[in-house]
Amino acid sequence: MNSVVILANGDFPKHPTPLRILKEATTIICCDGAVNNIEEYGLIPTHIIGDMDSISNELKIKYEDRLIHKANQNENDLRKTLKWVEENGAKKASILGATGKRDDHSLANIFTLLEFPSNLELSIFTDYGKFSVVKGEQKFASFNGEQVSLFSLDHTIEITTTHLKYNFNSKKLTNLYCGSLNESINDVFTLSISHGKILVYQVYN
Repeated sequence: MNSVVILANGDFPKHPTPLRILKEATTIICCDGAVNNIEEYGLIPTHIIGDMDSISNELKIKYEDRLIHKANQNENDLRKTLKWVEENGAKKASILGATGKRDDHSLANIFTLLEFPSNLELSIFTDYGKFSVVKGEQKFASFNGEQVSLFSLDHTIEITTTHLKYNFNSKKLTNLYCGSLNESINDVFTLSISHGKILVYQVYN
């Protein structure tokens, strides 16, 4: 279970990119009621994790041997799932269905990537683009004109970039919006940060 796909209970994916990831997954972990959507799509979850308050009795019986009950109300089902998959050997998780339905849940799930204590390599794929966590220095496959945004919760982090329309040279993001609405000018761009981690968002081609 080195690499897993986690399906949260937001909007079920419609874009070809997250749907391809879901179809090609060898391990699919559903957050509670997300199993209802995957059932309709014709796929079988590897495990279902959560407080089980959004699953029908029929599905509870059908997937009885795949249920992992986590009743802790201090964390949502996505964070419960992230903790469980890491404890069980996962190194990388692609998260689908983390946005939609409720804006507050969407924001909480997105910023979970930055604030939740985890060593997992985490990405969220929506129907519009991809959120990734950056640590140290990293290259990103891109395309000319790709819309790119950067977000940081730590105002002391210095960011340096190449091949963006508005490059950074040891720049600090002093608020949540000042790194948004950038653009790639190449088929690859790089990000380097002084410490900690930031979030990068890339719009699909």
